[in-house]
Amino acid sequence: MRIDRVDARPVSDHVERLIAQRPDLPVAVIARRAGTTPSTLKSLLSDVQRSPDAARTVSRATAARLLAIAPADLPHRDRGYGGRSTDATPALRHVRELLTEHPHLSQAALARAASMSLTTLAAALHDVDAGRPRTIQKAAADRLLALGNRTPLPERAARRSDTVDAQHVVERIRELQLRYDRASTAFIAKVAQVNPSTLASALIDHERDARRGINTDVARRVLAVHDLPPPAFERPSHVTETGLLRRLRAMCAAGWTLPAIALAGATTAKSLTDFTRTRTSTPSVRGAILTAWSRLSHQPGPSHRARRRAAAKAWDPPLAWDEHSIDDPDAAPNGTRTPGFPQRWDTCLLQHELAFFTRYGLSHSECFRRLGLSTRRARELLSAPPAPETDRTTATLENPKDQRPSPRQPPAPGDSAPGQAPARRASMRPGQPGSLACPGKR
Repeated sequence: MRIDRVDARPVSDHVERLIAQRPDLPVAVIARRAGTTPSTLKSLLSDVQRSPDAARTVSRATAARLLAIAPADLPHRDRGYGGRSTDATPALRHVRELLTEHPHLSQAALARAASMSLTTLAAALHDVDAGRPRTIQKAAADRLLALGNRTPLPERAARRSDTVDAQHVVERIRELQLRYDRASTAFIAKVAQVNPSTLASALIDHERDARRGINTDVARRVLAVHDLPPPAFERPSHVTETGLLRRLRAMCAAGWTLPAIALAGATTAKSLTDFTRTRTSTPSVRGAILTAWSRLSHQPGPSHRARRRAAAKAWDPPLAWDEHSIDDPDAAPNGTRTPGFPQRWDTCLLQHELAFFTRYGLSHSECFRRLGLSTRRARELLSAPPAPETDRTTATLENPKDQRPSPRQPPAPGDSAPGQAPARRASMRPGQPGSLACPGKR
């Protein structure tokens, strides 16, 4: 038998005698009076009743507290603690002063030093601080008042052998939260496969007392996290509100509804609606839009209604934007055409468009159909010598107002006439004549 353990038989016999004398009291009351947990006492009694001859041990301190309980010490419905209760205000004010003067002390440490339960001390402190009348057992009040006077205060607990310094864990969590949007402590704990409440409690303990440690296994798991998966998103410094709005509209133009975008970004449709109205993004909304963009921008959505509404509002699809220009407020979308103005084709521009489309396996005839050019007109452009000063694509077209044809110069055959130009070339569905959409991004 260990030196800090004693035989449980005398303790169980004494508790059973107390129960026989006070059958109206539950076992939990006796356990709280002894400063132990009700589950410990109930387990002790059930083990003795189930196996009377089996050897059972109990902590020496627990046994001493249980054996010290007399029937008169137990609470009575009419007389409180056997007529031995007193006003708790002086003792608990003393406890509050001790907690203020010695920040390293906790309520649990003072409760153990006064041989009373933590729940009783915490409830009494709460009532006294709120100005409500409260009584406690006179013996407990005397023990509390003796703390720091006749009874020495508990010493600072030494760090447990299975803990390490928590400062490195705190620094890693701060680093991740600075790098990522939507990186809460609970999410980091989930990625590290540790209990979120355990990690949060360790951080609170470290904030109160930097010398408190954290469990070695918890620290090892958290320190092993270097990157976070979605919905946490790395915080890019170049992302602007304009770029976020363009991404949101582009996903709608691709056929994704607002609820579907919110679901992909792990947020709510109301948050996205509020952003479109205020044009002010929070880290949560920014991370949600960027996460949804990474998941949905490369595939068409199922909603034809969302696609039609986006086309009616002339919103550009994802293919109209490049990652390096979508956040630039002065950037123009790629491959778009202003309604009502014909496109002026030249040899360099057509060759550039053909080189882009043929990378995805499209034939020349399919390319001409998507570009809105007749085969004869396209061949004339390709056979003509390129103009040396022309070096532009549909992403760098001049102002459409400067491209209005002269009344005496009708558009060339095969080009889009003013009344025939589609609303936006890039917003059409793949496969439609005049559409610039393609299977991949430029």
